[in-house]
Amino acid sequence: MSIPKFLFVFFACIFIGGFVAEHSVVMAQDAPISNSDRIFEEPDIIQIYPGGTSEMHRFIANTLKYPEDARERKAQGLVVYTFVVEKDGTLSNFNIIHRADPLLNEEALRILQAMPPWRPARHKGEIVRSETYVPMYFRLNQNAIASGKPVQPARNYSKTKPEIIENNTIYTIVDKMPQYTYGESGLSAFIARNIRYPREARQEGIEGRILCSFIVASDGSISNIEVVDGPDKALNEEAIRVLGLMPKWIPGENN
Repeated sequence: MSIPKFLFVFFACIFIGGFVAEHSVVMAQDAPISNSDRIFEEPDIIQIYPGGTSEMHRFIANTLKYPEDARERKAQGLVVYTFVVEKDGTLSNFNIIHRADPLLNEEALRILQAMPPWRPARHKGEIVRSETYVPMYFRLNQNAIASGKPVQPARNYSKTKPEIIENNTIYTIVDKMPQYTYGESGLSAFIARNIRYPREARQEGIEGRILCSFIVASDGSISNIEVVDGPDKALNEEAIRVLGLMPKWIPGENN
């Protein structure tokens, strides 16, 4: 039996600054706990949901309760929160950086607050506090054709194909998630090799994290790259440029 493949919205976070590091997801055992309360955005070993990203997506899908009033009003949209993973893995300091309908914003926060403790980040061999983000796209009917975009700040686009959104079903969670051909470490290495720190931003000491979304088509091609949140126009454009260079991905699948 053939397995259908779907268009999928994926999110990537790129850090542009004086030092671009490749993250590791390997954890050593029995690491000491740091005495510092500093919150790291780029730790040596990143925080991770127990069981990995696929388990987190499964948790979100199983926990989601679409607000009835939002359903009646056909409210949809993207919600993105940043938060701190504490040294004991609990989550705190929730901060919304991309809003949709107020009820959807509240539901996304409820889901995050219901999550089990994460595996905390480590930096220089110690367990530390770290900041990360989780995007959630609320859609009433995954079989319905996308009919519009949520209200949001102005965005930058690259390789945009409006007909893809208008004429196809777009998913954010599927049975088998899309993958970069060479895995997460390969994606980090690709970004590190291709990123070019914009001269103007470097001279002004501007750096930061850029959160982007893009669509992985059924053939693995990448399109509709956009900045959801970013600190500077030049950095945003560089993030889009780098993501636009990516080769085809392994597309998502739904059984």
